[in-house]
This record gives sequence, C-alpha cells and structure tokens, in this order.
Amino acid sequence: MTDVTKEVILHIDTNQETDAQELEQLTQQLRNELLELNVESADLVQAGEEPDKAKVADPISWGTIIVTLLATGGVVATLINAIQSWLTRHERRSITLEIDGNKLQITGISSEEQQQLIDAWIKRHIKL
Repeated sequence: MTDVTKEVILHIDTNQETDAQELEQLTQQLRNELLELNVESADLVQAGEEPDKAKVADPISWGTIIVTLLATGGVVATLINAIQSWLTRHERRSITLEIDGNKLQITGISSEEQQQLIDAWIKRHIKL
C-alpha cells in the first residue's frame, strides 16, 4: 500500500487591527510549530499565486501556509490539535483549513459541535 500525501492550505484569519508585521510574526510562529510535527513540509506562499502552484519565494503572502502531510487520520488529528493549541494562545484568531476546495474554520473556542465538524471534515478527506 502506497502512502498518499495531501496538501492542506492554512489561512490565519485575523481582525482588521492586525498589521502586516504582526501577521508575518503570527505566520512564522505557526509555521515553526507545524514543522515540529510529523508533516512532510510547511511552506509559505508566494504573493499573487494560487496556493496549489505557489513556491516558496519573496514576496510572501503572509497568513497562508501549505502543509503537505501523509493522508492518515492520526497525522491530521495531530495537525488540528496543534492548530487548536496555537489558537488558545492567540485570542481573536481563527484558522481556515482547506483540502481540495473544501474548507473548515477552527476557532480557539473548543466545543462539541466544532469537534463534530472537525471529525466529519477529516473523514471526508483522509484515510482512517
């Protein structure tokens, strides 16, 4: 059985008061945390390009990260747990995950309903 990889596009959703420098810092912090996980890569997106065609280069589209990972439930669950943990330390933020055009928004507020949505989203895209 061959391992299948998936690209997950992460977009940090910020409020209007967030300036470019703060968004850059948030993006770098999240990316560094993601690189500590069992993911293939966590790449920054070049400004002005579609995420699926982007390469790491300047200028950067801060707030967007493309994570490449093995398409297994455990790896995705670890990714989502890391995102939820990051969000608890960054109030008033949320992160939108996207696989194949299907989006899921995660907030720092944990709820049973949000967890059910996350579980359904994972099952739709990942082999368990």
